[in-house]
Amino acid sequence: MKFCLRLFISIFLLIPTLDGRDFDERDFPVQDGGRIKPLDTYARNQLLAFYGKRSVKHKNMSAVDWIIDLTLNPAEGESKKVFNIRSPEVVASLKLDWTNDHKYSFNELIPGLQKQFELISEVYNKPDESRTVFEQQLLELYINAMHFRGIALSLSCLVPSISVNDSILAEKLNIPSGKAVSYAHLVTYVHVLSEMMQGVINKSEEELTDTDRELSIILIALKQISSDNFAQALKLIPPSPLDETGTWLSPWELMDGRPREPYQDKILNALEKYLSGRVLGDENKIMSALMDYETGITSLAKGKPDINLLKKETWVNKANLFYNSVAFYLLAFIFLGVSWMFQPKWLKRTSAGLLVLGLLYHAYGIYLRMVIMERPPVSTLYETVIFVGLTAVVCAVIIEYFRRDGLGLFIGSVSGAVFHYIGFGYAADGDTLGMLVAVLNSNFWLATHVTTITLGYGASLVAGFIGHLYLIQVIRSPGNKTLLKSINKNMFGMTLIALFFTLFGTILGGIWADQSWGRFWGWDPKENGALLIVMWQLMMVHMRLTGLAKPTGFALGMIMNNIVVVIAWFGVNLLNVGLHSYGFAGGVAQNLALFTALELMTGFGTYYWAKSRKRSFALPVMMNETMRQP
Repeated sequence: MKFCLRLFISIFLLIPTLDGRDFDERDFPVQDGGRIKPLDTYARNQLLAFYGKRSVKHKNMSAVDWIIDLTLNPAEGESKKVFNIRSPEVVASLKLDWTNDHKYSFNELIPGLQKQFELISEVYNKPDESRTVFEQQLLELYINAMHFRGIALSLSCLVPSISVNDSILAEKLNIPSGKAVSYAHLVTYVHVLSEMMQGVINKSEEELTDTDRELSIILIALKQISSDNFAQALKLIPPSPLDETGTWLSPWELMDGRPREPYQDKILNALEKYLSGRVLGDENKIMSALMDYETGITSLAKGKPDINLLKKETWVNKANLFYNSVAFYLLAFIFLGVSWMFQPKWLKRTSAGLLVLGLLYHAYGIYLRMVIMERPPVSTLYETVIFVGLTAVVCAVIIEYFRRDGLGLFIGSVSGAVFHYIGFGYAADGDTLGMLVAVLNSNFWLATHVTTITLGYGASLVAGFIGHLYLIQVIRSPGNKTLLKSINKNMFGMTLIALFFTLFGTILGGIWADQSWGRFWGWDPKENGALLIVMWQLMMVHMRLTGLAKPTGFALGMIMNNIVVVIAWFGVNLLNVGLHSYGFAGGVAQNLALFTALELMTGFGTYYWAKSRKRSFALPVMMNETMRQP
């Protein structure tokens, strides 16, 4: 009881809570990839695409600070080494030197990319599958460079970059003399500037006053800045209520003279005020601008983003709950291993506590994703990976609760860590809170069919994991019949649970297909994969019940079931096959082949080794029994 109390105290101390902080620049809503996300998420994803990480580690700079500094001073940002190039071949094609950190600036890349524009155009028009690795990486680099440029100049119309020193001009433009103003401010006085310029055109060089010369300089600066109007990457401004598309606007799009809504003007002015405060280092001005921005956003009558959800997502980005979770899983594994060597009970209890803490962080992270996206947590491949990991750990905790011998701790710590690392690989592709393809956009079926079948995946993989452990235990201690019988029962019980969820999930999938496509079953590859899992598990259960599969054979069969599950889960989703294919990812076939080969080798290897160990153990026993007979 005391241990449990200490554990829960630790949980409340270790799990962070959402604080009631004020709205800040990290929470600026940006429309990207079909959804409204905080600027913090957008900046992290963009930096990940360019730099390979979600923050600039060597400068201890957050993603938001990086993107705001870039928009405030594009010339300086374009000289910073933020492009990570993985291929020496691509670097050589750009006539650059391969460096140890293989980081390069925009200014270094552009000359080489411009010289290869014809090749890049050819590659762009090629089908994805016919591109070489070099061509794919070169095209990706070009697209990233152009997008970088678009981000850098997205707010150039709002940055105070034009100084007005002449007192007459300053009075006409309603600003203090010597103050720097933005393009957006000056275009509101374009009629004033035009009238003044009319009087300058007919003057000779000798007749020009200081006011006339500064006016000419300002107009030239305005023309130069206006060439940035292509830069529309940052969609920070909500659309007009009459716009049925719901597409947000960049600041540059509102510089074309179109009518503006009052809230659009308020948001633009707040952004301009914020950038001015950043340039001047005026904290009071920054805070005032943030309040104005929040007021402008909350004044929307239609399509208003939820500020609390934006703050929550920003907090989730900072909290790194899944990284904390995997750390606890790894610590649980280490303490468990030490407990097997030295046997003290407190080590095993510590391992159990760490596993539960990892599970709580894991579950809390998934729960917050559900709250932010307002849908079940199984709509993308990344989400199914972390959800299957959670399922595996929950099953392991239940096993440990009943067994109390460390088997569940081992399964939970290893499976939790492995699935997290697989998930981190998919998280490196960009935004993990992405919008759904149309076929998946149904909360009811996501909460029923997809959740059920994903639970089946998790339970199936746990059964296969127990199969590995059973064969290893036979090799280690073939005479320990009590332990082997106990593990075999757990394996069979987990198989029945997996069969229930996969069968029920497959039936629900057919009902969903009937509603979406007008047929219950169409022998689609994904449907075939789900059916194959059910049939394989039914076969193994029947073989066990009829005695055709002994415990070692049943364990091998459940190890092979892992291959069936992974191919049905990953293969169809990623290999661009059938109606259920939701995207293509290069290299997945190689990973699937590697996993299949590994399971075949370890499965059959330990199976035949276990049979050999059982025979070698049984022979002396039989000889002793023969010698005892009269």
